[in-house]
Amino acid sequence: MRRNKKMTLPMAIFLTAAICLAAPGRSQGANWVQLQGTEKPGAKTVKIWGFIQPTYFQSKDNVNPSDDFRKNDFNIRRARAGIRGVVPKTEGKIDYFLLTEFGRNGITENPNGGQSNFAALTDASITLNYLPGLRLRFGQFKLPIGVDALQAIHVHKYIEFSDVVDQLMLERFGKDRAVGAFRDIGAQAFDWWRFGDKKEYEFSYALMLSNGNGINSQDNDKKKDITAKLTFAKIFNNSKGPRRQEIQIGAWFMTGKRTGYTFAAGANGTSTEQSRKRYGVDFNYNKDFGSRGAGHLTAEAIWANGWIYAPSFLGKAVPTGKRFFTENTSVSGHGVPHADLKAFGWYIDLGYRPPVLNKKIELDIRYAKYNPDSGNDLSSNVSQNTLTLGSQYFFSPAARATVDYEIRDNDWNSAVDNRLMAQITILFK
Repeated sequence: MRRNKKMTLPMAIFLTAAICLAAPGRSQGANWVQLQGTEKPGAKTVKIWGFIQPTYFQSKDNVNPSDDFRKNDFNIRRARAGIRGVVPKTEGKIDYFLLTEFGRNGITENPNGGQSNFAALTDASITLNYLPGLRLRFGQFKLPIGVDALQAIHVHKYIEFSDVVDQLMLERFGKDRAVGAFRDIGAQAFDWWRFGDKKEYEFSYALMLSNGNGINSQDNDKKKDITAKLTFAKIFNNSKGPRRQEIQIGAWFMTGKRTGYTFAAGANGTSTEQSRKRYGVDFNYNKDFGSRGAGHLTAEAIWANGWIYAPSFLGKAVPTGKRFFTENTSVSGHGVPHADLKAFGWYIDLGYRPPVLNKKIELDIRYAKYNPDSGNDLSSNVSQNTLTLGSQYFFSPAARATVDYEIRDNDWNSAVDNRLMAQITILFK
């Protein structure tokens, strides 16, 4: 008999409140729009860098691989190598950023789980820093959205993304890649300003116009996506980099259209165009308290309207009139299933590094809630939630081990079970 794994909101609040009482907050805070493609003054022309993440997954569930692919698997989850730097003889005004994926994940695999590419480009951008207040970035790079998706994956505290980010923002296209990887091809205007007596405050903005068709793909319609984000931060101790100490709030939105097919007897029907809108807010708090240790607090909420990823059409709960497939036909003879619904989700993430062992151990807990039918258009509940218990051990700033245990409850697919994961991350530069 399957045990009851229902994680109620009061229980999650109790657990997270217990950690808040035991420890101060700390997050992987940073201005990620700045860090991923903009170089520091005096940067080198060529800087080689990358990271490797061998990973193990263990889950006893018995579901379709498209619903929960990682069940008992050793994997090179990511193996990325790239170069970045300043273009010579531009007085530091033009930066470039290039990164390639060699691992086995949605970037290099097709939606059926088979290998599509030995390697695939993840980032290729050029940044112009000539105009005050209006830096310009062109190419393929991350969209300016929420912190769980925008932050660099090699400093991510958990092995898997939160439920809401995985289902709403890790867009599924198909063809030669299973996911959009939070990236697109386009142009972005952005900048940031430090102000205050000690330059302790920062305001930043980003506005991106992109194809709306994910990584390594040309546009398949005449519509473009618009994505914008604003952030405000107070920075502590003049810290910097991917783990700077700060309190930061952000808000963003995305709007565009997707071309696909209506549902027809289990396969593609007629061509159709559907709106896809996303809105989000995020919060980070990051502070090192010296001899009392360090901790983090991160929270994020996302609202969505249209073009909602609906694996197995959410256990057949989605009526035919709201079912759609993506344009390509690489998944068992048809596209990736989606639905015309409203959705909402959120997560809260806390952690603590005790002062022992020079703060090399971090204990984390994250509760994520996601409802792909927040508009109540379906006759049955299709929500899901996950409580993740995590731990990290830092061998050095460039090497760490991560172990996560997910307690998962899925209302549309009761066969989804808990999952244990372990990962080693090695950064070289």
